[in-house]
Amino acid sequence: MQQRLFLAYFVVLACVIAVFALAVELSFVANVRRQATNRLVTLARAGAAAVLFTRKHGFVVDEQSLGGFEVDPKNEGLQWFDVAGKLRAARGRAPAKPAPVQLGSETLNALTGGLLETYTIELHGPGGDRRGYVRAMLTSEAFNQGVGALNVGIVLGSILAIIAASVGGTRVTRAAIARTEAGYRRLQEFTADASHELRSPLTALSATAAVALHEAPDMNERTRNRFLAIASAAKDMQRLVDDLLILARAGRSLEREMFAVRVDGVLREIYERYQSTAALKSLRFDVVPGEPAQIIGNPEQITRIVSNLVDNAIRYTPAGGSVRVVCAQDHAGVKVMVEDSGIGISPKNLRRIFDRFWRADPRRRFDGGTGLGLSIARALAERHGGRISVSSRIGTGSTFTLTLPHRPSALG
Repeated sequence: MQQRLFLAYFVVLACVIAVFALAVELSFVANVRRQATNRLVTLARAGAAAVLFTRKHGFVVDEQSLGGFEVDPKNEGLQWFDVAGKLRAARGRAPAKPAPVQLGSETLNALTGGLLETYTIELHGPGGDRRGYVRAMLTSEAFNQGVGALNVGIVLGSILAIIAASVGGTRVTRAAIARTEAGYRRLQEFTADASHELRSPLTALSATAAVALHEAPDMNERTRNRFLAIASAAKDMQRLVDDLLILARAGRSLEREMFAVRVDGVLREIYERYQSTAALKSLRFDVVPGEPAQIIGNPEQITRIVSNLVDNAIRYTPAGGSVRVVCAQDHAGVKVMVEDSGIGISPKNLRRIFDRFWRADPRRRFDGGTGLGLSIARALAERHGGRISVSSRIGTGSTFTLTLPHRPSALG
């Protein structure tokens, strides 16, 4: 559980950081591009201000007019063209070959590799006639370096943030799990203590009802029915208390309960116990123990797991159907499959059948069961390091597969 919580926390944190980093990069790139465009426009206007118009040549470039405007020769450049597109003058960074004039923004190959972002405007004489063009240029190297430095900073910052948050998240998760486990242990202890304490008064109640029925055989029918109802209710409550006590103790260590268990012997015992019950419902009941199979665990609990699965199969299989129990083993462990031709389980209910007190049909809550059989089976299977899986189809039947290792890998 702790690993799942930490993984969920880590994934959410990584997504948040990734979205934040992407937003920062896009914002930075947009801001740098906007600054570069503004710089190009300013540079082009400065280049236009350095032009002196003449009658003979159309215009000349007075570079002294740029004296108050700093042009970085490594990253910036200016080119002046006449009205025919012929290069008249250049300053700073320039392409290897003069490119055709195109008004507005474009991208050109730089002299020493890389790219040049350009911005071109027209030059108009005193009379408003077009005399030529001026092109401002800015290399993309500085832009790329800035973006690269930002990306490195984002990656390093994200890694450090994830590491720091992971350490903090691990501590928070451990603290939360510790509190949850402490509360769960207290609830288990309360359930176990309450169930244990309830057994005595229920036993006394059941015994009193039995003695009254025995000592007064001539009591009237109404009174006898009342005592019978009391005895039946006490028996049901005793069974429920016993089931709750088993569930409460299912999380305890197996260290002092480790014995060799012959699974084939357990299945033969199950057959002897349930063959009459199956016969009363006109069910075909077959048990195939298979080859002798032995595991390490609690014999009573292994028997309880299989008996709960068989009882559930018989309970939900209509008359004339069949219940079959098969055992197989391999190097990993032992598998016990309980197959029935019963009413089946809908896909939406498959995840809930192991929930405590849950029933697909609430009207069947008084059919003699406590609603804890499958919950107990799963809890005891997990206590032995195993699991229970189920496959089912409505109207066809269900197959519950109990998988148990030869020896629990962890005691608890």
